[in-house]
Amino acid sequence: MVPLYRNETSGACSASRRRISSLVAAFLVFGVANAASAQDGEPMDEQDGVSVSCNDGTELLAQFTEEGVEVTLTDGQKVNLKLERDDDKGYSYTNGKFTLSGDDAGAKWTVGRKVPIACEMKDDSQPSAFDSPIAIDADPLAANKANPDAQPQVNCYRFPGFMVKEVDLGEKGAEKLAITPQNAACKKDAGKDEKVISDESAGYFLGAKGNLVFFQAPDQSNGGLPFVVYDATTAKRLFEDNLAGEDFDSITGDGSNLTLTFRRVYTADCSLYLDRNACGAAVKNATGLGLVAPLPDCGPAYDAEKKRTPDYAKEIEQLPSVISYQAELNFSGGKVNVKALEGETACSVPS
Repeated sequence: MVPLYRNETSGACSASRRRISSLVAAFLVFGVANAASAQDGEPMDEQDGVSVSCNDGTELLAQFTEEGVEVTLTDGQKVNLKLERDDDKGYSYTNGKFTLSGDDAGAKWTVGRKVPIACEMKDDSQPSAFDSPIAIDADPLAANKANPDAQPQVNCYRFPGFMVKEVDLGEKGAEKLAITPQNAACKKDAGKDEKVISDESAGYFLGAKGNLVFFQAPDQSNGGLPFVVYDATTAKRLFEDNLAGEDFDSITGDGSNLTLTFRRVYTADCSLYLDRNACGAAVKNATGLGLVAPLPDCGPAYDAEKKRTPDYAKEIEQLPSVISYQAELNFSGGKVNVKALEGETACSVPS
């Protein structure tokens, strides 16, 4: 299967990493490639929820993981199927009684020794706010004997005017990220006019909008996913922020101007739990909260943490508050402006 946008929320690489880029993983939880994979009879990637409609009226829901697939049957029963085969001839998941298989001709569902039933997979995920690549290439690399479970490869995402290269050796964070000419070779070695991205907040390719390239950190921070945005033409770093949730609600812009709406993670310099008044004023000033959306109640989160580790109650009370809320970020003229939107707010301690 061609590696596409990654979207992982768990696994050996990181207990809290969310990437849109490869198992390289599910195309835009997000759309085009997942739909294409389903139509071609290929198994979907990790974390995707897929509706399976069979010709005999059977309706299933398949959730793919690294270990296999969890299938919810028509009666609500869930069965776990292990990956038995995945090669050029097709794929097969089974637990001995139930089997989900397929090839270029389509998918099939088999119960016991009954005749396999032809099925159609439909991706249930929502379209991404990012642009879809014109093409996606992959160049598998030699296996790492010290890490046999890794699938090292070069992932290349081609957009009008540029390509994003991601050298993924299966470790935490890509070995290399680069912006190259659109028609550059998808190879590990550096090519002509390749602009390497070296940034602590850039662990993997996240997506692109117009000539702006988004990279994500290799790990979550305080419950959110740090991301950084670069200009594809100049490879100039524009800004960074922290995303909560699976994807941006919307991304609009014309290259030099950009507007994002998303659930944002903001880490204060103070504790709302310890000093609601002074810290609250600082948070309101920094986020705009308190007008269209209320400051969150931090009591439950801090009290729960104090109960969990009572010996450090005093220290916990002083921890900076982490606020998540709906926000709109505008980037224009080289400056970032963020304002709060209506919606739920939440408070937590750093993690």
